[in-house]
Amino acid sequence: MKPDYLVHEKQYQEARDKGWSGWGGNDRIAYEQIWVELLFAYTEIPKTGEVLELGYGEGHISRLIAQKGYRVLGVDISPTAIQWANEKTLGMGLNAEYLELDLTKPDVLPGKIFDLIVDGNCLHCIIGEDRKTFLSNVYRLLKVNGIFFVFSKCSYSGEDEIIEFEGKPYRFVPSQEKLHSELEAIGFEIKRSDLHRGREGDKYGHCTVHLTRNS
Repeated sequence: MKPDYLVHEKQYQEARDKGWSGWGGNDRIAYEQIWVELLFAYTEIPKTGEVLELGYGEGHISRLIAQKGYRVLGVDISPTAIQWANEKTLGMGLNAEYLELDLTKPDVLPGKIFDLIVDGNCLHCIIGEDRKTFLSNVYRLLKVNGIFFVFSKCSYSGEDEIIEFEGKPYRFVPSQEKLHSELEAIGFEIKRSDLHRGREGDKYGHCTVHLTRNS
């Protein structure tokens, strides 16, 4: 069954209506500082340059990265996310911009190249064959010897799982091993990978993976 990626637009609208600070509620925004710390824990991260954030939401991560002096482009499928991110970034003096984009379409952002590409919980929203197109776009857009950072749900069981929402595929939760094989099949080289377990009783954890493109 074909996923409906525009469900995320509806969810961003609902988040704004509820007065949340961002996607998933106020607590999740506070947690994203940890996400940035995990990103920069790898010492080979480029110290300057062009950054692409995939699925930036209201732009919290993009702003944190831009505050470190990077030039950041955030892309998301949701028009509401773009408006929200622009409102929050206005007046901050940051080198960050936001673009509405469907990363499951081939050959997006022609002519662009990035030193660092960061995936903040976007990849596990991509389902089926769309994942290959998504990752192929990332590979093409990443500078040789640049870094691609993935922060994605992973299963503990060793089995790949699909979570449904409103009767349609909504999240793909691979095992750590399956995630590795997907990334390596595109041509990425894994430099570091960690599985982070959630709270006791959580069914899924998160994988953080730092990758590079060698050619």
